[in-house]
Amino acid sequence: MSNKAFSLVELMIVVAILGILAAIVIPQIQGQTLLAKESAAKDTLRTWRAQIELYKMQHGGLQPGYKYNIFGTKSIASPTELINQLTGTSDKDGNSSSSQVPTGPYIYGPYLQSIPANPFNTDKSILIVSEGTAFGDVADGESSGWLYKRETAEIRLNWPAADNQSVNYSDY
Repeated sequence: MSNKAFSLVELMIVVAILGILAAIVIPQIQGQTLLAKESAAKDTLRTWRAQIELYKMQHGGLQPGYKYNIFGTKSIASPTELINQLTGTSDKDGNSSSSQVPTGPYIYGPYLQSIPANPFNTDKSILIVSEGTAFGDVADGESSGWLYKRETAEIRLNWPAADNQSVNYSDY
């Protein structure tokens, strides 16, 4: 009669081999997750920037975050208006509607279906950065998902770390 059970030594060898494999594989998987987030961030920023440029072309150079008032002078749009300018529709002067269906004077847009989530903190909000302030000075990863300068129409990722090439995420 033969014994078909594993001995304690055989089980310990199998567990040790599984531990070694896990020690090799888990860091590689974690590195791939980070690379995927970096890739998603770059692709999302590429989309943001293309749509901001389209907005500017259709509005005669006017950046999202601004509008012309009844006197024809440029004024600052509220943060809600900025969101509507990008995800809703707008007229030639930058006045916006939350509707995604172009009607009446609001014939431009929408440029984005919704504000995308930052791949690192999943935040969809936008922090408006004042002119002359470096993006890296306000990138904290907590106050918003995105950093936007309306004066220059620049959009950046709000994440304070650097990638594996030592490039700050807020410099993407």
